[in-house]
Amino acid sequence: MSTTSMKQMWSQLQAYTLTPTGEQRAVNSLNEWGGFSKKLGFPVFTGWRDHTEFDKEKRTVTALVLDSEWSSPIGVKNQERWLRHAEQSNKGVAAFLIIHAVNENATPRKVKYIDDDAVFVGKIIRDGTKTFIVGERRSLT
Repeated sequence: MSTTSMKQMWSQLQAYTLTPTGEQRAVNSLNEWGGFSKKLGFPVFTGWRDHTEFDKEKRTVTALVLDSEWSSPIGVKNQERWLRHAEQSNKGVAAFLIIHAVNENATPRKVKYIDDDAVFVGKIIRDGTKTFIVGERRSLT
């Protein structure tokens, strides 16, 4: 299964983010790449397919979910908010979904499709300016 709409994916995950005054609102599918999933009960992020590594032996996938030195800072504060939330309130556990780009070299990228049948759940790993999640597959169906 796959979808081509981030708005549809955030809806499937029952995801939201917060306004500056702390009120829940829908995740902005154009420039926010993470939020809190009511369906999962913890934060969920996006990982571009070309920024993931598969470990067949451990049966895990590692995804880059934030780099504070990305050329466009849009969405970085929102990512950081939900990463801190997972670290402080969920023992550093969060999830990510995998997005495939139409053109991996484009800026900005466009979504070709999203793997919408599963997320990957695991620990947040910080390494300098980069933040990863090392997760195991969890079905959404």
